[in-house]
Amino acid sequence: MALLRSRRTMFILAAVVIVGLVVSGGIGLVQSMSTVAQTEQDPGQGQGGQGGGEGGPDPLEAPEAGVLGQAPSGLEYSSEDDDVECTPAECIRLVSVMTTDEDADVSSDEAVEAVYDGLLEQNWGQLLPEGAEEPDDVPLSETIMTDGEVMVADATEHDSEGAVAVLMVGNANPPAN
Repeated sequence: MALLRSRRTMFILAAVVIVGLVVSGGIGLVQSMSTVAQTEQDPGQGQGGQGGGEGGPDPLEAPEAGVLGQAPSGLEYSSEDDDVECTPAECIRLVSVMTTDEDADVSSDEAVEAVYDGLLEQNWGQLLPEGAEEPDDVPLSETIMTDGEVMVADATEHDSEGAVAVLMVGNANPPAN
């Protein structure tokens, strides 16, 4: 007990505690910086095996336009590599649906419905908007189509005249966060 009353012992004890705190803080800083560097180098790892498992795209990759299958008669799909929009969690591909005949007068609504009808024939499922109970309650273009791995939604600006039908194609797996 007499040692704890000594100023010299108290200074030594305080110095040991301060050095210990500084060392443990430095180790924690180095470990956190190495973890950040690893996640920046390889963002697809550490997600519990979701996404890339059975030949499906990585959650950070947008599905190709080919997942939609053959375009309906009189229509064609168009998508470039720069038609992909990404967030930190996922990427979506924008696919334009255009007529093959310049003289044909197909509205964007009709083009989207033709694509959706084709997807329904390929046994794709239909996700209804909130509040809708039956598919007949809402226009087909307001639903989301899915085959379990890919989701397709209408992204067309229907208000503008002569709008080209645009579909958003993304992974059906929820983003890993």
